[in-house]
Amino acid sequence: MFYRQRIRSDSKYLTDESKMTGKGEHVIIPVDESELREAMRINNSKGNPVTVSAMRTGVCGGCVPLEGDVISLERMSGVIGIGRDDRGYFVRVLPCTTIEEINRVLRTGDFSSLTDVTEGAGAALAAEPVPYFYPVDPTEMNGSIGGNIACNASGPRTYRYGPTRDWVRRLMVVMPDGQFVDFKRGDYRAEGRRMSFPAGRSFYSFEIPSYDFNTDVKNAAGPMFHSDMDLIDMFVGSEGIFGIIAEADVYIAPWHPLVSSILYFPTDGDCLAAVREFRGDDLIDPEFLEYMDGRSLDLVRGVMASDPAMIRVPRIPDDAGSALFFDMAVTGDMRARFERVGEIASRHGSSLSESWCADDDQGRARMRELRHSIPRSVFEYVASLKGEMPGIHKMGTDMSVPDDAADEMMDYYRSELDSAGLEYVVFGHIGNNHPHVEIILKSMEDFEKAQEVYDRFARRAVDLGGSPSAEHGIGKIKTRYMELMYGREGVEQIRRIKAILDPKDILCRGNITGGSR
Repeated sequence: MFYRQRIRSDSKYLTDESKMTGKGEHVIIPVDESELREAMRINNSKGNPVTVSAMRTGVCGGCVPLEGDVISLERMSGVIGIGRDDRGYFVRVLPCTTIEEINRVLRTGDFSSLTDVTEGAGAALAAEPVPYFYPVDPTEMNGSIGGNIACNASGPRTYRYGPTRDWVRRLMVVMPDGQFVDFKRGDYRAEGRRMSFPAGRSFYSFEIPSYDFNTDVKNAAGPMFHSDMDLIDMFVGSEGIFGIIAEADVYIAPWHPLVSSILYFPTDGDCLAAVREFRGDDLIDPEFLEYMDGRSLDLVRGVMASDPAMIRVPRIPDDAGSALFFDMAVTGDMRARFERVGEIASRHGSSLSESWCADDDQGRARMRELRHSIPRSVFEYVASLKGEMPGIHKMGTDMSVPDDAADEMMDYYRSELDSAGLEYVVFGHIGNNHPHVEIILKSMEDFEKAQEVYDRFARRAVDLGGSPSAEHGIGKIKTRYMELMYGREGVEQIRRIKAILDPKDILCRGNITGGSR
C-alpha cells in the first residue's frame, strides 16, 4: 500500500520555483509503478483530483495543486538500465531521476549493476573510448527527467542538440484509471489525424487537434500535434494531463572536451551584433550562445558586493555593459577558431585579452554559476516578497521568435518595459532567439502592470511566428496563451482528448487548458 499523508499549509508540495502557491489535501508517495497504478486506480474510482509532483523545479505552476491530492514521484528515482539500438545508446530511467544523476552514473563507466535492456549494451558502453552524457541541458540539472519530458524542457544546448522530445525513445505511462501503456517510438502512429492505442483493457481512439505544432522555433507550448504523429509526441509536452510518466528510455551521446568563454562588450547592442556573426559562423561552431545584458551584470555586481561568498567568480570589469557566454568543442584548429572569435569580438568593442576562458571542470562550473546567479537572484527576491504579497509570483518571459524577428522582439521588450516604468534584466538563450526577460517586481501594482506587458509580449511573439513558451511549458500560469497560439478551437480539441483519456478529469487539473471541464 502506498504512503499517504495530510499536507500542511506550509508544505513544499504546494509550490514550485514560480513561487505560485496552491492547496491540497494529501501527498501520496509511491515507491514503484505498481503503487503508482494503485494510487491512480483508487483516486479515479472516487473522482478525487491528483496533481503530479517530483522535484518542483518548474516555473509555471504545473506541479502546484489547486485541489485534491498530490502524487509525488520523489522515491521513483534511478538509472535502471542500458540499451542500444540503430540510433545509439540509451538509458532506462525512473521518472524522478535527475539529469545530474544520469550524467553522474555515465561518468563512472561502471554499469555492472544496471540491467541490459539489449544484450551486452552495458559492457559495450563501458568499453567505448569516450564517456557518454545526456546532452539536453535544461539549465536546472536537478530537475527530474519525468518533469522535463512532461514540459519538453530545453535550455542553452538546445542550440545544438534540440529539446527533450528529440531524445525520448520509449515511455511507460500510467493512465488516469491506473492502467498503463508501454511503448517506444514507432509503435503507435496516427493515421492522418486519428490516433489509436491500447492501454491495459482499454482502447483509445480519437481525432488529434487540427493545428500543426510550430517546429520552426524553440517551442514548449503543449504537445506536438500533426498528421501521422508518433504517440510519444502526444505525451511529451502534455504536462501530466493525459497520463503519468513512470519510466522512460532516453538517448545519450558521446561526450567531448569543451572550452568555455565569456566575452564582455561595452553595450548591449555591441553584444547582440556579435551574436549575429557568431550564429552563422561555421568555424567557431558554438555549442550554445548565452546573453547577459548590462542590467544582469549590475544585478550580479550588487550581489557580489553585498555578499562575496554568494557568487564565487572573478570580478566583472567595470566597463562591461553586456556579456556573451559560449562553449566550443575542443576539436579542429583551435588557434584558427579563437582567432575568428577575436576578430568578431574586436569589431564590436571586445577582445580576447579581456575575456574569461576555462577548459577545466572547475572553471567552467564557475562560469555556469555566474550565468545561473541571475535567475536565482530573481527567484530569491520574489520569494522574499511572498510574506507581504502572497499572490505574487515571478514574472519572466519564455518566448522565442524566428531569426529574422529577433531584433524587433528585443526592441519591443525594452520599449514596453521602459514605458511601463518596470525594472528588468535580460539574459539567456540568445542563440535560439529566446532570451529571458525577468521583471523585477516591487509591489502588487508592478505585478499587475507586468501581467499586462507580458500579455503584449506573448501576442507579439506569436504574431512574429514564435512561441509564448519556448522551454518552460504552460503549467497553470500561462494557460491563457494556449488560445493565443492555437485558437479557441485548438484548446477545445485538446480538452476533448483529455475527456476521452481522463473522463473524470482527475489528473493535473488546471494545466495547459486552464480550469476543469
